[in-house]
Amino acid sequence: MRAVALAFVLVTVAGCGSPAETAADAADRVTKAVLADDVDAVSSSFATPLQGSITRAEVGSLSDTMTALGAYKGVTYESSDPSKHEYVYRADFDRGSMGVVVRIDGSGKLDAYRVFPQRS
Repeated sequence: MRAVALAFVLVTVAGCGSPAETAADAADRVTKAVLADDVDAVSSSFATPLQGSITRAEVGSLSDTMTALGAYKGVTYESSDPSKHEYVYRADFDRGSMGVVVRIDGSGKLDAYRVFPQRS
C-alpha cells in the first residue's frame, strides 16, 4: 500500500509543472548553458530534430555577447502566447538585459530559443 501511495505522489508531483514553469526553467537553463559556452547542454534542451542544427560557433558567439553584459541574474517573465506555446522573458545581467523567447513542444523540450536586444 505504501509503494502505491509513493508512486501516486511521484506521478502527481511530476504532473504539476505547467507549460509556463517548464518554459521559465528552459529559458534559464539554456541561458546558463550559453553563458558557459556548453553546446552539448544547449542542444540537449532542444527537441531531437533540432539538436543537430546547433553549432559551436553560434553558441560561442552568443556566449560572448551575453558575457559582455556581466554576471547573469536570471530571467523574468514578460508575456506569452499559450496558443503557440511561446513565452517571452527578460534575461538580466549586471550591465544590461536581453529578451529571450522560448517555444516549448509537447514533451517539454525547446522548439525555439531566440534572444534579442532589450528595448530601453
